[in-house]
Amino acid sequence: MKTDYKHVLEPIQIGPMKLKNRISFTPVWPSFATADGQVNQALIEWVREIISGGCACINIGCGTVNRDLPAFITHLLRMGEESVVNELSMLCDMTHMYNCKIGMELFAINLEAGGFENRDKNAAKPVVEIDPTYLTKQQIKDYIEDFANAAERAMRCGFDSLVIHGAHGQLPGCFLSKLINERTDEYGTQSMENRARFTNELLEAIRAKIGNKMAIEYRINANDMIEGSPTLEEVIEFAQSISDKIDLLHVSRGMHSIQRLAPYINQPIYFDHGINLEDAAKIKAAVNIPVTVVGSVTLEQAEEGIKAGKIDMVSMARGLMADPCMVKNAKYGEPEKTRPCIRCNNCIHKTHYQLAPVRCTVNAEMGMETLYLPIKEPKKLKRVAIIGGGAAGLEAARTAASRGHQVVIYEKSGCLGGVLNMAGAAEFKKDIKSYCEWSVRAVQSMDGIEIKLGVEATPDMVKAEGYDTVLVSIGAAPVIPAFVHEDERCFWVGDVENGIAQTGHEVLIIGAGLTGCEAALAQSRQGKSVTLVDMISTEQFGSGGATFNQIAIINMLKEAGVKMLGGLKMLKTDENGAVFENEAGEKVIIACDSMVVSFGVLANDELVGAYHDAAVDVVAIGDCNTRQGTLYNAVHTGHEAGYMI
Repeated sequence: MKTDYKHVLEPIQIGPMKLKNRISFTPVWPSFATADGQVNQALIEWVREIISGGCACINIGCGTVNRDLPAFITHLLRMGEESVVNELSMLCDMTHMYNCKIGMELFAINLEAGGFENRDKNAAKPVVEIDPTYLTKQQIKDYIEDFANAAERAMRCGFDSLVIHGAHGQLPGCFLSKLINERTDEYGTQSMENRARFTNELLEAIRAKIGNKMAIEYRINANDMIEGSPTLEEVIEFAQSISDKIDLLHVSRGMHSIQRLAPYINQPIYFDHGINLEDAAKIKAAVNIPVTVVGSVTLEQAEEGIKAGKIDMVSMARGLMADPCMVKNAKYGEPEKTRPCIRCNNCIHKTHYQLAPVRCTVNAEMGMETLYLPIKEPKKLKRVAIIGGGAAGLEAARTAASRGHQVVIYEKSGCLGGVLNMAGAAEFKKDIKSYCEWSVRAVQSMDGIEIKLGVEATPDMVKAEGYDTVLVSIGAAPVIPAFVHEDERCFWVGDVENGIAQTGHEVLIIGAGLTGCEAALAQSRQGKSVTLVDMISTEQFGSGGATFNQIAIINMLKEAGVKMLGGLKMLKTDENGAVFENEAGEKVIIACDSMVVSFGVLANDELVGAYHDAAVDVVAIGDCNTRQGTLYNAVHTGHEAGYMI
């Protein structure tokens, strides 16, 4: 039975702000501001794409309140400077054109160059953005004044709300923590009144500047996830102490500066959805203001949570970037049309680790709106052949057909999806399975696409059909050494993931890229004793994707008791298992009853090249055009090829 989303689509009043539904875009840093902190067209078009899908409010992330920011701090909106008002006013006006509200997240940034590791003044406690212990009374006063002035600028720009960031180790929340705040004055932790003093003074200063013209929201950690941090009971007491000064409470968890906890802020595919819902419900039961929650909350969970009175609304970012039309699809009873987010965290990886603009793996135009805008509609509609129905081929087919072209997909197997079927096989990778199902379903439902399953196309066959354009999406072949075929104890990771091959109890997985790590986790969850080895160092295990996801899966492997060994080069198999050579040139024998190889894939350049004259325009897309196959590469190359026809 389909969910009707009645409750999540109801309007809600947040202070002076009336929202048309209960879905808001939570603050993120898209890295679109200019180097000197001003609005650019890329930010405007990114916002336009998101709000056109029907969310009630979009919150713009990372507005710095600091005065006189140094030049090395770039691509953050400088709410501490008067120069932002002009262009931000345009952004607010554009948002209101779409019957959407807009909020600005305010936070204070550390002015020291370098990362968290350079700020450690006391190794016995967590390092945070700004440690309140070391602030002078004048600095505290200055920060409060900076927040208030930034709030007043936001009001003049036309913003409807403010989000004060007090979670994830940000300054207001740090005053609450006895683990972090070592002050002994009135801003210390001797009482809740003292612990909440900075935040209360901050909120009072902001309200004095803006009156009741804007809603004030506060982002809070229900759980810092560090021993000695505030308990949930203390968090609730704190929330109660500031509730008369705010209109909405955002519930989150985790700390940015502690790598092992960072994935809990932006949960990877391996985590459950809605990890903060129960904490949010406990907080809501104790306060008299609306509560929203983040943490991979699905629309179904939001509907259920609001209906049950656990939360008042939901805040999300990645889901709305994967498909901004999520809300419209729910409104019109077509939720199956929504492209699922796979929680690969590539969006966060781009901005936080590469310091590049936000991108989405499954939504190829997200963050690239200004790059696609100048591309005109095709002057001539064409007949397009797509060789291969994997991720790249499906994306290319949808894109080309949406622009009016007639598309034929040739898929040699009996089903579409390609390696996505393997990638989504593990229980903890349901998001990939959902994306695969959506991708296949979307292609099957579109006009202008003919699907030929069980047909192995050849260059001559395709050429004889006289297509205008041929997109070669034949994927890449797995690298499987000869010993795998010669030893009945050896299996390719894909066969194990798909359940074609059955391993014994003592499992050795050779190859510790992301696929190998995921296979190790899946095997350990089946009760197997697992050893994971590679030539690379253990610090590099799980690399190839987003850092947050790498951190998460390595932590999970450790918790599962998987033995991880780096710096080992495989030499051969023997009667006991496998023989390796370590970096010192010594032989290392690892006993096992099953070996699983995960050595990546290799494109068949000769086969791809055979299509070069199958049509006037021939383009290779997906895994067959790269040395390292990723879903991001597959979707983006497929989309680009389909769009450019």
